[in-house]
Amino acid sequence: MIVDKINKYLYENSLTVNDGLRYEVEKIAGAVFKRQFMESEEKESKGKLWFSQIGKCPRQLAYQFHGFEKSGREIDGRAKMIFWTGDLIEFTIIGLAKLSGANLIATGLQQMRIELPVNGGFVSGRPDGLLIENKMTYLVEVKSMSSFRFRDFEKGIIDPAYLVQVHSEMEALGLSKCVFVGLNKDNGVMHEIILDKDDAIVEMARKNISEVLNSTPEKLPEPPKELDHDEKGFYPWNCCYCAWWKLCRTNAEIVLVKNSNKLKEKPKEIIA
Repeated sequence: MIVDKINKYLYENSLTVNDGLRYEVEKIAGAVFKRQFMESEEKESKGKLWFSQIGKCPRQLAYQFHGFEKSGREIDGRAKMIFWTGDLIEFTIIGLAKLSGANLIATGLQQMRIELPVNGGFVSGRPDGLLIENKMTYLVEVKSMSSFRFRDFEKGIIDPAYLVQVHSEMEALGLSKCVFVGLNKDNGVMHEIILDKDDAIVEMARKNISEVLNSTPEKLPEPPKELDHDEKGFYPWNCCYCAWWKLCRTNAEIVLVKNSNKLKEKPKEIIA
């Protein structure tokens, strides 16, 4: 629906860019640069939940929601560069889709802010856009991926956190379908999957959100069982990349295993 149009456009045209769309892309790039490199990430985090986050561990979300000081994984310059390039890739795909003739609305500078009410609170965010095709409206989501994740994506396997995000956005918008576009950032190959809204995933998202909203700084949600350490004491990669793991995994430490950092529970005999 989108990927075929973009590939056809890139093959058949000399890439003359519409001035209006180019202006929009330039403005978006500036806004993304400001957000990633010139503003504090804490600016709008406390007391708020975003669609892009709600598929994560509810305890991690609660630490942010209640304004706990970070104690764990830091967002360093390298990470910011990765986020910056990912945003640019996603906006580029949206721009190329519009150039190729895809009927996309609510994109770029015209992105709309949406909310999903849950138990007296709400989740908010700005979807990548909407596609109107054959008198039907689709949510559009674009993600850049490593080769490893893209291989799974081509097989129809989507990161569960992404699934929670797009199904919650569909619920908020009253839509039943999503065009999910993935780009392999290592070779530029694109693929898309058409998703039908799954009420079970929406319900899981509402449960996750409710756990956070009903928590207090003194009583936080428990991490999911799948984030427990294994028989060797190693926690999943999600915990290692959490900005609050030192508060949550108080008896753990970072260890180097085959050139990779991993979070591991300390042996009981050396726990202080």
